Amino acid sequence: MSSEGNRVPQPARLWGQRLREKGFTWDQIAEVIALTHDVSPLRLYRLAHGRTAADVAALVNDADPAGTAALREARLYDFEAWPQTGRRPPAPLLAALAKIYQTSARNLVHNATLASYGAADHELIDQADFRHVDTNRTAAPSRVTMDESAAVTSADTSLVDAAACVRLLQATGTVEADVKRRELLFELALVFGGSQALSLLRVLTPDEKERLAGVLRSTWRMDEATVRTFEKLTLRARQADDVSGPATLLPVINGQRAAVGKLLACESMAPGLRDRLLDTYAQLSQLTGYLTYDLCEYTAAEQPLLDSLHAAHDLGDPTLIAFVHYWLGRLAADQHRTAAIFDHAFAVQSWAARSPSKLLAPLHETLFSLAYAAEGNTAASARAHDNALASARAPKDNEPAFLYWVSPSEVELRRSTSLVQQNQPKPVIAAAERYLTRLDPRLKGRHAWVLTQYARALTMTKEIPEAAAKLTEAANITRQHSSTRLANEINQARTRLEPWATTTYVRQLDETLRSSGLTATGHPAQRGDR
Repeated sequence: MSSEGNRVPQPARLWGQRLREKGFTWDQIAEVIALTHDVSPLRLYRLAHGRTAADVAALVNDADPAGTAALREARLYDFEAWPQTGRRPPAPLLAALAKIYQTSARNLVHNATLASYGAADHELIDQADFRHVDTNRTAAPSRVTMDESAAVTSADTSLVDAAACVRLLQATGTVEADVKRRELLFELALVFGGSQALSLLRVLTPDEKERLAGVLRSTWRMDEATVRTFEKLTLRARQADDVSGPATLLPVINGQRAAVGKLLACESMAPGLRDRLLDTYAQLSQLTGYLTYDLCEYTAAEQPLLDSLHAAHDLGDPTLIAFVHYWLGRLAADQHRTAAIFDHAFAVQSWAARSPSKLLAPLHETLFSLAYAAEGNTAASARAHDNALASARAPKDNEPAFLYWVSPSEVELRRSTSLVQQNQPKPVIAAAERYLTRLDPRLKGRHAWVLTQYARALTMTKEIPEAAAKLTEAANITRQHSSTRLANEINQARTRLEPWATTTYVRQLDETLRSSGLTATGHPAQRGDR
């Protein structure tokens, strides 16, 4: 097809047009054309769209105002011919083409050759998913619930059925080309909750994976390097939650927590190593509780948090004890149990006095602010917030990794929720604008949360087009972030727009909500809604 620059095979063009008219998605059209065209996925999607190489090169170059793309037709042919001949397409180009073809970048390369990309490129390829732009994709993406993706909350259970094993085998083949390393990766992922664990395990070196597998098989003894590997995975999981949300992470954390729990029960090890592993177990239990809480499964969230608190007391670590009390207080706040919020706030304050950490002060002050707000004492709530804001500016030297997120911005974000409830939009708008200018765009959940509070405040000031635009942006983020609390916030923000439901802005917002797996009023879609 090297002479095909100004034409596309007529059958492919006609099929694409007719199938599109019948409601087929671009992914489905590509599958049909693949039956008669033995070409690479990259070329397949170009044929599905009926575009010439010249068309696509122009679109790529037009999308890059800086002019750094400079994609030529001949180079596009090279990329489309890979891996038989030609050159491997760079990950940024795959992301750009995925947007043009309204698909996922993973669909543009063979599974067998995807493993040749490095970790950074893998992450870029994984995140480049534009299937939601396809107007023929009417089925809303499934909003994962505890029953569907994280039904197993016990630390002692990790279920991966036969179908999941097949999917896991296929997935490991795409991320690891070497047969022996692929088998090792499959073994570890099976322990840590299935295919969702692959992105987490990607941060480990081959030596770390081999050592970890040996300890889990009981063929190697627990050592300092293996404990360090568990600590590394735990920190990575916390950071991954900022990006993707709780649904995909919870089975992975359950699997890791179960593995650590069994090692603590069965392995003999030096006291120092045991304490570090127990600390990891406490953090994994806290993270399990938090992720479950973020899915609004409040009853299920409490037990792992209490398990974490028990382990932290066994360690005698006042910082970790205070940290777990903070999340128990947050859980109580969402359940409107004001007395319990005060109890945990005082507990955090007491344990903070015994801890060297300076970042615990904003945590107990935040809980006091929430408790006073729940009582209707706005003056006391504001004073506690000001104290939290001042103490959050403490330097982070020698602080534990699990407090990495504590900052003045986070304190302001938490306060915005109370201010919205108190009908004080102006400080919420000012705080949101400040936060968005310095927020890392990869932190999808926080970004959407700020946008939602921003939208609610704009609604109070009757700035309806702007409110609908902010809420639309937040709703789009829910395609990649699975927080049920976030979905509920979007629901509440949309409810405030009901008086303007017939306007163009809100009708367009409702379309976005439905396509994001939410109903027009912001509720997570049920099976009957899809």
